[in-house]
Amino acid sequence: MTETTPSTGDDDRPRVVISDTKLTSLATEREVFGDEVVLTQDPLRSPEAVIEADPDAIVIDAGTPMTAAVLEGCSRLRAVVRAGVGVDNVDLAAADANGVAVSNVPDYGTDEVSAHAIGLCASLVRGIPAASADTAAGGWDWQVSAPLSRPEELTVGVVGCGRIGSRTVRKAAPQFGSVVVHDPYVPDAAIRDLGAEPAGFEDLLRESDVISVHTPLTPETRGMFDADAFDTMRERDDAEPGTILVNTARGEVVDADALVDALEDGTVRSAGLDVLPAEPPADDRLVGRDDVVVTPHIAWYSEESKREVRRKAAEEVRRYLRGAEPAYRVDPETYGSPDAY
Repeated sequence: MTETTPSTGDDDRPRVVISDTKLTSLATEREVFGDEVVLTQDPLRSPEAVIEADPDAIVIDAGTPMTAAVLEGCSRLRAVVRAGVGVDNVDLAAADANGVAVSNVPDYGTDEVSAHAIGLCASLVRGIPAASADTAAGGWDWQVSAPLSRPEELTVGVVGCGRIGSRTVRKAAPQFGSVVVHDPYVPDAAIRDLGAEPAGFEDLLRESDVISVHTPLTPETRGMFDADAFDTMRERDDAEPGTILVNTARGEVVDADALVDALEDGTVRSAGLDVLPAEPPADDRLVGRDDVVVTPHIAWYSEESKREVRRKAAEEVRRYLRGAEPAYRVDPETYGSPDAY
């Protein structure tokens, strides 16, 4: 669906494209911009489409490609604002080289994503998906999810302790026996202040019964959970019945092939995934499994967070177009630090 504000052929107002499939209207954006811009809602899903639109500013979701070719091909483009946290679909170095500013909205949906992560963790710890599926199929077997462990006997590992990760730690601490955290950007004292213990990545893999992932997608974190990481999980003292893995960050942080192998051999008992390497999924290797719960990238969502991210993204574009100081500009040198997610 394409929706545009009225304009004339010689309209010299800045052109702003809202390339975000989560939106059903431009009501919020019109409140922010008034008549300052020519506003278009048009989900752009190819480099050619973005270049043809050639806006002064664009609000994107995770599916709009902002490659080097796009950033070089858009002659008017001044600002890219991601209506969300991750900017892995934006070539930050190319944006910087072409004088295009990039922002995200890192401080929305924190409660929603952390709640979703804890919900997946708790559900899998209690074996609820397997029990529900068995009952729906006509069964009534209290042992279908066995063996289950008392939550206060379990250790939860949180990988990434930015805004969402730290909120997840605070929610996990009262429910589980202990929480360990791996984040090389966060001081040990800050982690302890949250009620958790800092740990190296391999130590976390060995110690954790449940792992929740909260890192941005960077060259450092892409494929972080690979075959070697799952091999390290096998070294847990109580490796049976396997680790529970929850990912509400980015699909590519987890190597899908390695995860399938780990599920097959029991290294991973079950997984809760709100994100996948390809969305919608390109195959059913993970979606079709009884030991995997997949949700359609909804951890961010509530009606409140949807309104918040729309308004903040539009307000950031308005700041750029007016020459004001941006609130959320992404520094390509520091993206990946806790302040970025």
